[in-house]
Amino acid sequence: MGTSVWYNSLLQKDFMYWLEFDPDVLSYTTPAITIDCYSNGRHKSYAPDFQVVRHTKKQIIEVKPKKKVESDDYRRSHRILSDFYEETEWTLIVLTESEVQREPLLSNIKLLYRCARENFSINEYRDCLEVVRSQAPASFAEIGQALDDRHIRRNVLFKLLFHSLVEIDLKQAINAASTISAASENIDWRILFNG
Repeated sequence: MGTSVWYNSLLQKDFMYWLEFDPDVLSYTTPAITIDCYSNGRHKSYAPDFQVVRHTKKQIIEVKPKKKVESDDYRRSHRILSDFYEETEWTLIVLTESEVQREPLLSNIKLLYRCARENFSINEYRDCLEVVRSQAPASFAEIGQALDDRHIRRNVLFKLLFHSLVEIDLKQAINAASTISAASENIDWRILFNG
């Protein structure tokens, strides 16, 4: 998002990596807007973890430990929130650590994210894509060596991977033997300069 975002737990921080990586996400805020509701005649204020705007839908996302989600107190709160959001254009979703902290996906996304924030020139992107297209499918080590030979920084490749402009299996830990399979033919260059 190109801005600092607050979080209350490491689980929420991990989820933000997914949001940054997901090309369908247009924006997100945390904490989400506070809502006022009544339960058993008592007024309660509640601020869900995330408000996520996607291309085709709007979501309120709670990111909680599974143990908390399974508690009676949380189930009551969730029922109240579900009823509230049924009347709106927002969909309520609850995620636990089993969805958010899937490995090696999360570690791969974190690795790529560190490089995705760097800026490179259009020529660096084009040169890197040319190398990938001429070499792929090939191992990460082979592509890396070809980049080194042409004096292209490897972080350019990481940014292209982050934006899914170069393909690699993120369900496997990224290492020297990982196969880079292809580079996108049609590229919207704006995503590299805006994200």
